[in-house]
Amino acid sequence: MLRVTPIYGSSLATTKNSKDGTDDPLEWISSPTPSCTLVEYAGMKLLLNAGWDETLPLDGNSNKIREGGIQGNKPEEATAIPDDLPDVDAVLITDSTLSSLGGLPLYFGASKNKKRGRSPRSLSALHSNNKQSNEFDGQKKKKRNPPFLATYPTVKMGQMTMYDQHASLSLDGTNPGYTLEDVDAVFSNRSFCTLKYSQTVYFPLGDDDAFAEEDEKDEDGDEIMRMRKQQSSKINSKTSDKLLAITPHLSGHVVGGCYWVLKQLSDDTEVILAPTYHHAKEKHLAGSTLHKFGVNADALMTMPGGPRGLLGKLYQPPPPKTDTTSSIIHYNKGKSILSPPVGSRSEAEMIESVMAALRRDGNVLLPVDASGRVLELLLVLDRHWERQRLGGAYNLCWVGPMASNTIEFARSQLEWMAEPLGAQFDSQRGHPYSLKSVRICSSVAELESVIEASNGNPTAVLASGASLDHGPARDLLLKWGDNPDNLVLITDSTRCVPRGNVWFSREDPPSNKIDSRANLIASDEGETDEDGKLLGAALSSPEISSYTTASQLLYQWCAAKAAGEEMADVVNVDAYVPHRAPLAGAELKEFLAEEEAERRERKAEAEKKAMLQEIELARGQLRLGDDDAVGGGAASK
Repeated sequence: MLRVTPIYGSSLATTKNSKDGTDDPLEWISSPTPSCTLVEYAGMKLLLNAGWDETLPLDGNSNKIREGGIQGNKPEEATAIPDDLPDVDAVLITDSTLSSLGGLPLYFGASKNKKRGRSPRSLSALHSNNKQSNEFDGQKKKKRNPPFLATYPTVKMGQMTMYDQHASLSLDGTNPGYTLEDVDAVFSNRSFCTLKYSQTVYFPLGDDDAFAEEDEKDEDGDEIMRMRKQQSSKINSKTSDKLLAITPHLSGHVVGGCYWVLKQLSDDTEVILAPTYHHAKEKHLAGSTLHKFGVNADALMTMPGGPRGLLGKLYQPPPPKTDTTSSIIHYNKGKSILSPPVGSRSEAEMIESVMAALRRDGNVLLPVDASGRVLELLLVLDRHWERQRLGGAYNLCWVGPMASNTIEFARSQLEWMAEPLGAQFDSQRGHPYSLKSVRICSSVAELESVIEASNGNPTAVLASGASLDHGPARDLLLKWGDNPDNLVLITDSTRCVPRGNVWFSREDPPSNKIDSRANLIASDEGETDEDGKLLGAALSSPEISSYTTASQLLYQWCAAKAAGEEMADVVNVDAYVPHRAPLAGAELKEFLAEEEAERRERKAEAEKKAMLQEIELARGQLRLGDDDAVGGGAASK
């Protein structure tokens, strides 16, 4: 029997606005929300993904969410967000995006499991030696996290995604809801079982399975992993007592992305879990193999493809004349306003838009994710810069706290990418991700140095923070947003999401009206830049938009297209501006004490280093004197 139960994220607010009767949320939300789904099949319980992003709030509104859920404002209409996830045999992760694994540190991190009496697999209490065995026998063994199944690129790129998210939120003074210790515990080798495409693992796991074994310790007490080379042979050896076979296959979209094929061994029935897949071939990825391995499936669990909301309606044909519910006036002679995207055409239109802004001496901001779709954009733009030799006239930069680490991992994962990239490397024509035209920066300050060194050349920047609410992308929007020659180019509508902390804190469904009285929001009474210029009027809590800045910009563009117009050069949106208040009182004293302690520690280290240098110098002089004495004696003979 197959049973599928959405834990959270299957939908978001479909209630009607009491003021005008319109279904506002459906107009705004252009992508599915992060989800977690319980799949019960062949006697096994599996979780498909554990996503989390700005759509789902943290801490302050948790009680309201558990009462009202994320599908509506009434409990009977809601799917509440649980304090803990159900006990399962495994967690299947499809890709490295926040929508798929953003909730792993929240539910399975080290600090969270201490409260729940459950320890991560990587931090499990080890009782293998004789001294601890007697004591352990009298105690109840702690429940351990289930194994997480994913491909190797999903693990590495997912870790970079979580690091980037943590850095962006923490630098704004926002609590991400998890710590770096949680991330390290979740993404350790003992937590994840990494599989290759078409590699099968059998459930339930037994004591002989490689990733079900306990950790070992060396003589110093440090944890060591068993040889990963033994994993393939052990997890595929004995199948007589197994119930379910789980196999990942290529889904496209992001490097390492997969869909899962579940095969019940008793009757060979198959169920496919494919929430996201992309059939088209791209520069860095091959198309999905769902058409190959999903032909004989008995059931397919997936999500609706393509954009939603007002953006999705632009791709739809005109409604019947009798339909008066459509919010779009079709002026395009019976055709859809936007044509379905085609890879080559979409790339050409993007490059044309970027170059048009650069030629008018404007800068281009492309908000991107940390380690997913950004790899395709980097390859497309870098090749264009190389072919047209644009490096001397225009800068091409990638800004993100984890950008350097991400590109290093990407360079080592060519086997997971499109075959032409591997052929290019094998033929010694250079690494496809050498990115000779791309300057990688870890901060906006480093980017400004690059622009200054180029005498202020127009710059195209791929900046981390696709929602434009946090990260370098938000900082550059605040810096460049007042210049009509600059361009903000949104390449991924999946990050145009609601602000969960604002959305769920309101009793009435949010309105889709954009406040034209303010450009930016800030805490207190407004925020100024380095020159003292007011960035925008501060908005009170009821005036703050329930949608991220990227979502507001996308809606403005869609509304203009629906009306048969071009988007205005100047639009009004709100954006979060972090407020930095000066320290005072006890906090100031504590900060000064820490600074003084660090200063003394640095001084002591410097003195110790200087003393060691003097000792080495004295020893060198003594050795030199001994050599002279030996040499002089030999000469006298």
